[in-house]
Amino acid sequence: MYWIFLMLFVVASATPLAVSGSVFGIPEELTETIIIFLLGAVGFLIFFLKEKSLLQQVREKLRLQREKSDITKDLSESYSYIGETNRKLDLMKGLVLSLPEAAGHFRRGETKKVYRTFERSVLMSCKSAAFLIRIIDTGRGAVEKEIRNGRVSACAAIPVEKLISSGKKVSEENGCIIVRSPGMIGKYVAFLLFPKSVNRIEDPGLLEALATQALVLFFLERDGEAFSAKGKPDVSVKKK
Repeated sequence: MYWIFLMLFVVASATPLAVSGSVFGIPEELTETIIIFLLGAVGFLIFFLKEKSLLQQVREKLRLQREKSDITKDLSESYSYIGETNRKLDLMKGLVLSLPEAAGHFRRGETKKVYRTFERSVLMSCKSAAFLIRIIDTGRGAVEKEIRNGRVSACAAIPVEKLISSGKKVSEENGCIIVRSPGMIGKYVAFLLFPKSVNRIEDPGLLEALATQALVLFFLERDGEAFSAKGKPDVSVKKK
């Protein structure tokens, strides 16, 4: 491109030497002026077209960069979502498969071991440093069992009557998130409460499953206590 401008400059400079006398009846000075003007117009047109082409290339480059950024962001979010989903699936699978083992631990009096594993799952899913689980007898309006982890004084201050009367599966009260088990076992229902740390609950279904899990563990614990109270049956074979 620079060679074109150089050539135009040389031709324009040599115009006074190249033109001598009138051309087609046009005076010499006017002829030189017209030629230099045309050369300048050609140079300006070339510069304008080149600048327009460069601007288009810049815009295209910026568009490609934006698309690349959006694609990278979407991929990052997709990988994050897939990882989170796999983690939740593993957690749910672990909760379901751990029930027979939990029943065995309860029958052997290893209650703390069962709840310690369960509490880790709850803390990881709530993304909170503390939580409170209440198993409530809706018939008597009484708390049958509580599982506490961390400071939950604000959650513990919520009246039992308010928990029972609320028909919402997920609600907020006194700065705490309240998750109710979707179903009941007899007249018993479970509530998972934890301090609010995020504006939106990402997966309420998982938290409802944890509340249900707490309710199931409560009955497995009662079954284990009843089993221990009766004593292990004698299954030995007597020789005749």
